[in-house]
Amino acid sequence: MKNATIRLVFILALLSSAGIIATQVFWVKSAYNLEEKEFKLNVNIALRNVATKVWEINHIQPLVYNIVDRVTPDYFIVQINDHIDDELLGHLLKEEFEKRLLITDFEYGMYDCMKDTVVNRHYVHMSGSNEKFNPSSAFPALKRENYYFGVHFPHRSEFMAQQLSIWIVSSFGLLCVLLFLGYVVFIILKQKRLSEVQKDFVNNMTHEFKTPLASIQLAAEVLRKPDIINKPQRLLSYATIIDNEVAQLVLQVERVLQMAHAEKGRLSIHKRSIIWQTLIEQVVSNFEGRLKQKNGTINLILPENPVEFQGDELHLRNVFANLLDNALKYSNENPVIEIRLENKKNNIEIAIADNGIGVDKEHLKFLFRKFYRVPTGNVHNVKGFGLGLNYVQIIVKAHGGEVYCKSEKGVGSTFYLIFSKK
Repeated sequence: MKNATIRLVFILALLSSAGIIATQVFWVKSAYNLEEKEFKLNVNIALRNVATKVWEINHIQPLVYNIVDRVTPDYFIVQINDHIDDELLGHLLKEEFEKRLLITDFEYGMYDCMKDTVVNRHYVHMSGSNEKFNPSSAFPALKRENYYFGVHFPHRSEFMAQQLSIWIVSSFGLLCVLLFLGYVVFIILKQKRLSEVQKDFVNNMTHEFKTPLASIQLAAEVLRKPDIINKPQRLLSYATIIDNEVAQLVLQVERVLQMAHAEKGRLSIHKRSIIWQTLIEQVVSNFEGRLKQKNGTINLILPENPVEFQGDELHLRNVFANLLDNALKYSNENPVIEIRLENKKNNIEIAIADNGIGVDKEHLKFLFRKFYRVPTGNVHNVKGFGLGLNYVQIIVKAHGGEVYCKSEKGVGSTFYLIFSKK
């Protein structure tokens, strides 16, 4: 499946998920509003029935205007124009609320217009909880000319949530399904990327091995000719070609094996005392042939006093070899490479700068990722596996150091290796 098709499917799936979530939120909100209206209606009916019974008990003419007033979402007051026994009121309220299936704890109290305060507060356990009554500011004293009683529902929100439990559970289940589908899409895209990486790796490895093998095959054909014995100089030349190409193949195979070991956590580091100047000069000497071919130069800026370090000489050689190899591969004619070693107070800093093609800023953060190669469009003139810089980072970190790159497109790149002395 093409990348454009996958992106389109992913966008459509994302939009569909967003639409499903928006629809679910809308219906949950609508269900909540409906439950809210039903709660208000049931409370109003229950409180009006209680008021009617109070009037019948006290032989008072019922009021014709609206007697129930909702002060806050949790607090209702009922005008009754007369005093009533608080225990009787509690019994009537509990009876009416049970009829209306309002099974939630409530508080009630009487407003005494003579004292201008709410008195005889009580807490009624409807839900079976053992919560103790704690007088609070839930009964504000409202200026009224007549007696009224107030009812407060301290757990109205929890009661509403219970009524919406089916909606909440279904929404949670839907969210889990969408998250699972998102995870599946993520795994699919990751597997596709790994498949592409594997394909690129195989192609790069094939091309990387094809050239030295072709050179070896050509040299072997020449060496099979009987008259080659009479030409010792030519014999030595072709033997040298075979030796160099085999060494290159061994290096590539070793690089892949080292990366495999590093991935499995089996990378072995054998530290011993080394001198940075000696190590750098030895690695540079191995690149003299390639420098002459490209008419390049390497400038070394090294301290006079030996800089010692505890590290694995083999792996650190490979680190510098990888960085120099990249500096030559990604440069035009007449490459100029500068290696600067600084022995600072707390660390050792090594900078390897080149005048190569450079890297765009958007690609810098991916440079050290395994198999990552900077896109070059349809131009594939530079061979490689995309393992070198990842190997460099692994080895540097294994020595307690850090590596980073500064680069400018068309100007060049500078790689910094920083090793702590502690």
